[in-house]
Order: sequence, then C-alpha cells, then structure tokens
Amino acid sequence: MDKVTLTIDGVQIVTDKDTTILAAALHNDIYIPHLCHHPELKPSGVCRLCMVEVGGEVVLSCLTPAREGMEVRTKSTEID
Repeated sequence: MDKVTLTIDGVQIVTDKDTTILAAALHNDIYIPHLCHHPELKPSGVCRLCMVEVGGEVVLSCLTPAREGMEVRTKSTEID
C-alpha cells in the first residue's frame, strides 16, 4: 500500500494512503477526541467531536483521508 506523510500538531507521521486523519493520529499516539469512531465500523461523522483544521478549513477527522503534505491542527480558535 502507498504511504503518505502528514503533520499533526507539528508531529510528522507516515501512514497508509487513504487512512483517515483520525486513524492515523490514534495509531501514532496523537489523541483527537471522538465518540462514534469504532475501528470495525464505517465512519459516520455523527458525533462531530473529531473536528480538526486542515488548510484553514474545519473537517471531520474520521471522514477525511490523510493526504501527502497535509498540515493538521487539532486545536484552534475555530475548533474550540
């Protein structure tokens, strides 16, 4: 499987292409609050707790695939 490199809160990580931001973060011991995520179920995005900022846009980390060069912030004025 292809790999991508992204940065979450200043920490550079490598993950499989098309892994969600949330799964990549959790796999690398970076906590993003979440309630509805379960690794054996398809993400639904209903709890809205896993919001992160990518390029100035707020997205749900459980539904957004990790992409090469992404800069992800888990804390910002917009998210808080």
